[in-house]
Amino acid sequence: MRPPLANLDGIVFVNSCVEPAPNRFILDKLVAISDSKGIEPLIVFTKTDIGAAGELPELYRNIGIKVCTVDNTTGSGAEEVLDFIRGKTTALIGNSGVGKSSLMNVLFPQLSLETAHISRKLGRGRHTTRQVEMYKLEGGYVADTPGFSTVDTERYCRIPKEELDGAFREFADFSGKCMFGDCAHIKEKGCAVRAAVDEGIIARSRYDSYLRMYEEAAKINEWERPK
Repeated sequence: MRPPLANLDGIVFVNSCVEPAPNRFILDKLVAISDSKGIEPLIVFTKTDIGAAGELPELYRNIGIKVCTVDNTTGSGAEEVLDFIRGKTTALIGNSGVGKSSLMNVLFPQLSLETAHISRKLGRGRHTTRQVEMYKLEGGYVADTPGFSTVDTERYCRIPKEELDGAFREFADFSGKCMFGDCAHIKEKGCAVRAAVDEGIIARSRYDSYLRMYEEAAKINEWERPK
């Protein structure tokens, strides 16, 4: 069980350019949760010394999310992360082995956090951070969190299916133009969101993540929904 965090101003979602490879669906889930809670996200891609992030940085920048790449061996790009967390209460979140502790060591060498290599057999990292650690740094607080192998969005936030489109910020310019006011953007006639996807204005991968999350949200019972 991952311990909860509260009262966050921002979340740094840490992803590796290589092993473990970025998982778009997990990242979209986390960004949707962040947006639904009004928490500012920053997406960081690490291990740029051994691989490239490809199209992902531009994809998320195009929808208005801050993105930066950091070389944990040289510290290149780390200043952007410092600017983001300065004076805020933030958390670093990401899959096991993406380099959260290494990034923390680049940002704050005085911490000397333990790091570990990726398991070649399993293709993922080991949990060097075993509990949430809060550090008073840069005029605020930074939480280093345990890595995860899978993400259960219900553990963090249950977004009702009727509100899910509001957690995908690029839908905002189109959802009000749908033929029906209660359009779920699934198969309804005259859906402006689906039209934007077909025209390449909204990324297909983001829309696919929305569909998967909508399917999950539809399975939540009424009594399980947040009050």
